[in-house]
Amino acid sequence: MPHQSGQDGYLQQCLREFSSICRLKYGFEFDLSAVEREVKHLRQRTPLAYEDLKYFESPKHWWFTRFWVFPPQNVIEPALKEETFDFWNLPDSNEEDTIRRLLYIFKSIELVSIILRFIRPEHYSIYSSPVQHMLEIRHGRGLVETYLTFLHNMREIGAHHGLARVADVDMALWVLHEKCFGIHRDQEIAAVYRADDFMLQLRARNLVAPLAELSDAKLARALSGVKPDIAALVACHCFEGLIRNLAESLGISAIGLRTPLEQVIDDLPNYGPVNPVRKAVWRSIKSWRNEIIHCGTTLGPRENQILFDEVNRLEEDLKPDGLRNGHQATADR
Repeated sequence: MPHQSGQDGYLQQCLREFSSICRLKYGFEFDLSAVEREVKHLRQRTPLAYEDLKYFESPKHWWFTRFWVFPPQNVIEPALKEETFDFWNLPDSNEEDTIRRLLYIFKSIELVSIILRFIRPEHYSIYSSPVQHMLEIRHGRGLVETYLTFLHNMREIGAHHGLARVADVDMALWVLHEKCFGIHRDQEIAAVYRADDFMLQLRARNLVAPLAELSDAKLARALSGVKPDIAALVACHCFEGLIRNLAESLGISAIGLRTPLEQVIDDLPNYGPVNPVRKAVWRSIKSWRNEIIHCGTTLGPRENQILFDEVNRLEEDLKPDGLRNGHQATADR
């Protein structure tokens, strides 16, 4: 269910103020609806001609030329003549392929997003820095993937907050950025935005997305400089799993989830990556883990360093090459 809908939400308020904020910021009101009307014919399955680009620039309706410029005619017109875009069936058909083909011609995901936003405002928005900032968008593996993630966010927000078109979400968030970070700030609106659980979760998801592919050990290391307390919890959780996996890899079959971790450490044979010195370190880490979880203790820099180093080393030990090298080192001794 949407958190806010109808005319009562803060994003609806921002959308209603789009024209007035444009006037305050740039000296005249943008008429983006006029641009939409001028390019409506491009929804049909027809080539996108270089001459059509003048509708998107349209200085009488908005300040395109203040921020962007289309490539020269002689550079892109030959490629445009070879393409036919099915804008009408977007986004259900060939969305990623259409974005990729447009990007190949225009070389700018911002320009691609402008074209799509005005031809199909129901489903697309401009990929602008202010809106990226509001969503904490980070670049994905490529521009197409990043823009698709951005669009997914915008569509989620529209569905949640009751905004009919993705272009409306775009305009509302652009105004919101001005109210939160621009010259014409509104502390009340900014406070509502920062307290919006839906937006908070979406922003957090975008922030941590680059970390999603990290192992728990690498994640703990990555977090150690900014959130050492959270990093220590992640590392402690990771540590127990790695010790139990190590026991299984070394052929200790009696290990179960209810077997105390200290017993698991004691039962580990002293060969391969295991030796009495490391087992003593693991017992210390097990003790620290109990203090962190049960007593709320915060580790010092030295203990944290030992913890992070050890879980990363255990992770390497459990790789096939790590175990093989460990066994060879024991045999050599």
